[in-house]
Amino acid sequence: MSKGTVLVLEDSRTQAQLISRLLANLGWSAILVFDHKSAFAQLRTSRVDLLLFDVYLETGNTLMHLPEIRQLAPGVPVAIMTAGGAGGAALNDTLNAARRAQADFVLPKPFGPETLVTILEETAKMRKAPVRPRHVLVVDDCRVVRMLTAQALAGEGYRISEAKSMEEAFERVDIAHVDIVITDIFMPGMGGIEGIQIIQSTWPDVSIVAMSAGVEQKVANTQVLSAAKHMGAHALLPKPFTASDVVVLVEAVLSERSSAA
Repeated sequence: MSKGTVLVLEDSRTQAQLISRLLANLGWSAILVFDHKSAFAQLRTSRVDLLLFDVYLETGNTLMHLPEIRQLAPGVPVAIMTAGGAGGAALNDTLNAARRAQADFVLPKPFGPETLVTILEETAKMRKAPVRPRHVLVVDDCRVVRMLTAQALAGEGYRISEAKSMEEAFERVDIAHVDIVITDIFMPGMGGIEGIQIIQSTWPDVSIVAMSAGVEQKVANTQVLSAAKHMGAHALLPKPFTASDVVVLVEAVLSERSSAA
């Protein structure tokens, strides 16, 4: 018995067949289409659990068609795949465009079964939920903080993604469209301040909560969080905090942003 059905839009018939075989090996069925017109026709007549669409086709850029696609398949997760043309910066630009278009997943090509497994598992969870959950990204190099935050919000019905660094958050294929990011300020690598700026350009509509305990008491927590606010954070969460603190703050931020939209 199939675990679900994926509508695959890929104008390379060879690649489409390869993807179909990958899905079959993982227990999923595939419907293959090779242009946007055929994809729209299938969406009007078939029930599917995931849309796995290439960006660049001879019939146009799939991202331009996303509003119509979502109307035809409300609630169905969208995974956007691309080789990004020349790769490198072009690939990143395409993937970030997919994130801004609120795709649920992004896949650089080529990809293997391990990448698909991540997306298919998340898809199964999303399709079982009675209401599409809000997606929260928690970024902190401290596992305990991530666990506390994730457990508190998952208990309230949020979909949670975790990353131990900003670099990891931007590389993960299952972190595309998010509703709110909760990020520490001081982390190895890029860190929170620079990360907040990139988040704003990658996900312009996302809410951002900055959290910090200061720097070894040499910099006051209020100073650190004030700097984060100046860089674009919508709310501040001083450490240490309780599960109740984070739930109340996230609900307040999302409610305020919804009212302002």
